[in-house]
Amino acid sequence: MAGRKRHSAEGIVRKLRRADELATAGMSGEEIAAKLGISAATMYNWRRQYGGVDTDAAKELEELREQNARLERLLADAELEKDALREIATG
Repeated sequence: MAGRKRHSAEGIVRKLRRADELATAGMSGEEIAAKLGISAATMYNWRRQYGGVDTDAAKELEELREQNARLERLLADAELEKDALREIATG
């Protein structure tokens, strides 16, 4: 089984635009997915997630997700630190 390939948000939006062009040309969803080198399920998931988004908005969305993940890690670290300090204070 092949490894997972990560696509950038801009690349996803570009592929979805190309998929729209191919759909207009009369190709089926399976044919479009094969032409783009992705599975049909991936294409439909991308459409649900990035449908109607331009490349700038997709890039901003990706940056916000990365920032959110970083902030969540920082919060988790701070909580662990607080718990450790409570342990030291009580014992």
